[in-house]
Amino acid sequence: MKKRWVHLGIVGKAHGLNGAFFISRRDEHLPEGIKVLRIGPDPEKASTYQIVSSRWQGERPVVACREITTREAAEQLIAQIVWCEREKLKIDEADEYLWADLVGKEVRDFKDASVGHIREVGNFGASDIVRLVHPTRGVLEIPFVRSYFDMTFKSEDPFLRLLVTLDVFDEAWSPS
Repeated sequence: MKKRWVHLGIVGKAHGLNGAFFISRRDEHLPEGIKVLRIGPDPEKASTYQIVSSRWQGERPVVACREITTREAAEQLIAQIVWCEREKLKIDEADEYLWADLVGKEVRDFKDASVGHIREVGNFGASDIVRLVHPTRGVLEIPFVRSYFDMTFKSEDPFLRLLVTLDVFDEAWSPS
């Protein structure tokens, strides 16, 4: 089975002289089970790093890896994506989901019409927002909330179901 990877954040500025670095775009501690990271634009081709220590400082995680031993080496990685194996993250699938599990999934409306595929997920304050792409309609951004989506999905489900028909969003499409 092919490993699934989750985007944890990006390499931030170096911390100290011995190669430690902040993980930016992350507002939580790294889960304890993560001992290996991949760093690079694509998790399948990224370089592998063994974590030797991880701690919290200034509202972000700081990580030291065995293979990165100097400040200069850490600075060479700034802005690169940090990945971990999805299976290393402990989540309660009955109550939680990962954005990475949503990206790429097809969305179907209440009448089984295809609405599009999820290109990305973000949060801009009130709720998660999914950006759907349809080959002829364009792009649609809608809140990922219970009033629109059937939230009983599992991460391995091939599609997500809307609780409304597609025409609810007729005015919300924008060109791709």
